[in-house]
Amino acid sequence: MALPMVLFSQEVTGVVSGLDNGEKQTLPGVNVYWENSRQGTVTGEEGTFRLRRRNGQDVLVFSFVGYETRKVHVHDDTPMEIVLEPNLEIGEVTVMVKDRGVYLSTIDPIHSERIGGAELHKAACCNLAESFETNPSVDVSYNDAVTGAKQIRLLGLDGIYSQLQTENIPNFRGLATGFGLTYIPGPWMESIQVSKGTASVVNGYESVTGQINVNFKKPDSEENLHLNLFASGEGKLEFNANKNFRLPGDKVTSAVFIHGEDLSRRLDHNHDGFLDHPLTRQVHLFNTWKYNNHNGLMVHGALRFLTDQRYGGEVDLEREGPARLDLPYKTGIKNQLGEGVFKIGYVWPSQHTALALLSNVVVHDLASQYGLKGYDARENRFYANLVWTQDLDIAARHVLNAGVSYFFDAFDETLQSRLMNRHESVPGLFAEYTFKPSAKLTAMLGIRGDDHNLFGTFVTPRAHFRYQPDPRLTIRASAGKGFRTANVLAENSHLLSNFRDLEFDEAVQEEAWNYGVSLIQNYRVWERDLQIAAEFYRTDFIRQLVVDRESSAGFLLLKPLDGKSYANSLQVDVRYPVLRNLDVTLAWRHNDVRQTIGGQLLEKPYTSRYKGLFTVNYTTNLKKWMFDYTLQLNGGGRLPHTMGQGTDVYATSPAEFPAYTVMNAQITRYFRYWSLYAGAENFTGFMQDDPVLGASDPFGPGFDATNIWGPVMGRRIHAGIRFTLNYN
Repeated sequence: MALPMVLFSQEVTGVVSGLDNGEKQTLPGVNVYWENSRQGTVTGEEGTFRLRRRNGQDVLVFSFVGYETRKVHVHDDTPMEIVLEPNLEIGEVTVMVKDRGVYLSTIDPIHSERIGGAELHKAACCNLAESFETNPSVDVSYNDAVTGAKQIRLLGLDGIYSQLQTENIPNFRGLATGFGLTYIPGPWMESIQVSKGTASVVNGYESVTGQINVNFKKPDSEENLHLNLFASGEGKLEFNANKNFRLPGDKVTSAVFIHGEDLSRRLDHNHDGFLDHPLTRQVHLFNTWKYNNHNGLMVHGALRFLTDQRYGGEVDLEREGPARLDLPYKTGIKNQLGEGVFKIGYVWPSQHTALALLSNVVVHDLASQYGLKGYDARENRFYANLVWTQDLDIAARHVLNAGVSYFFDAFDETLQSRLMNRHESVPGLFAEYTFKPSAKLTAMLGIRGDDHNLFGTFVTPRAHFRYQPDPRLTIRASAGKGFRTANVLAENSHLLSNFRDLEFDEAVQEEAWNYGVSLIQNYRVWERDLQIAAEFYRTDFIRQLVVDRESSAGFLLLKPLDGKSYANSLQVDVRYPVLRNLDVTLAWRHNDVRQTIGGQLLEKPYTSRYKGLFTVNYTTNLKKWMFDYTLQLNGGGRLPHTMGQGTDVYATSPAEFPAYTVMNAQITRYFRYWSLYAGAENFTGFMQDDPVLGASDPFGPGFDATNIWGPVMGRRIHAGIRFTLNYN
């Protein structure tokens, strides 16, 4: 019996080959099973296998007539390549783990992809926001030209509609929305899972367009010590370190993570008088513990502390001191965040039952100044999710996940002299049934009910289907509803970098349906696997908070939707290893995102109509050198224009922004324990014109630092060094 997937479950995949006269041949029919258990499978026609990993299982056994039986330690869910030797004499198994970088699951009923360590090393990946540069599914852009706040887009919609998780716990929401993507250092991450469409009801009701789950490096992994030093031509310095500790007895492990960054150099490449990037300083500490008694009980705890300061605005701004009309315009933002995590799970193997509790507590303080506008806030958050999992038959063809959850979120906000308090208390119940009659078909039906103290009781239904008519074709369909509370100020605080005041409702609940279909088709072309993936998703909003820049020349309106709002996303990916060590990815996505603004159904401003992606990765033999190149083609889109009475504040801005390309490249040299890397981002130096409107009079009418549709920084050159020491 497995612990609930939201806690510790993994899937191990791979291919088994045998040596025949010195040549490798894939082996169908190989017995693959976990040591000291009856849980196993056999390899398919092409030697491939998939097997669920359960609590305490870390040794796989491979047996086949005429070959040596082998035992292999499994440390994570990276796809494996196993080579068995003929049964002539006892020898060690040859195990080669090939990290494919991006792995599209064909067994999960939810459309998901895993971004592994190899993909994260293709770019500098200083943090989560920069980890999607080579990914066709997720877009990353700046919110404004002064604070450095970034946002992601999934299925054409802002990242607030995709649930961000760390280790399967909802995180970096609320006050952390604007900068949360920069709060997860890249070197700390083991992998990222991106799922599209509505997620499992086990994880809550908030996911509308998908879910992004970050897995940190594990304290019981083989990595003992990792160091990373990074420097950029703009003056950014960054240090990361993580160290694992194994206590005597092989039951308790711990890991310590340290992150520090500083950017103090003042740059103004376009000579508009404003900094191209904010001056930043961040310190982040993270300590995690894990207990595994190897008999069904696993406990995990973690503590995190982060402090982040950033100053943007005019080049000659003063970091400290008051904001006045006779001083340079500046934004000053200070975030302090503390988090505690506790997870515990237990398995009763004989009863095919498991129980898991996931919880965290977050305290977040924010003090910020945008010119003459002050915004301060404090958020206290608690989350707990108790999940019971039951295999209803011995073959696990029928599985039931059910449980209870509780979410509490307290906001105390001050915008200038306006005080706002909002406390959310949401108990919930959920159940999810998975039916898997064969390896070809999976159906997952889920429903949850939540009782919100502000918005009453609501029900969230979701369904996912997977059909695999043959091993090379996987078809999925999903449909479901999502709800979320719009944190009006926390999610839109960057709009304060604007001469117009905000006019808003304090409590708005958003509600939307999402449905979609996808397929993955694999072909064998010239002895190599060609993979084609296609998907279409549509999101229909019933209720939504609309950012209306166009109905009033004097205010930015954050109001509930009055009319239609929808998003269509169509995407096709092609992945193929052109040569033995040369991998190529081609992708194209079309977005049609519209919402009712000022009584008219319009394209959502600042949203690209399409995106093209081309990536090349070449690795030399024995992985001494790695070369990566990425080309992004970002389509044009609509820009806002005020429709109300008064002067058009966007009069100097065109009606649409043009299509543009961004190119990134990186070279990595590997040694036994360490590696050197150097690269360039946006090396053509493309920047949008006039990222700051009214820059010559930042306290006057017409000032707007949020009219952003493209890069606000030019060419960025970086270099770094990584050092890794494993236990073995």
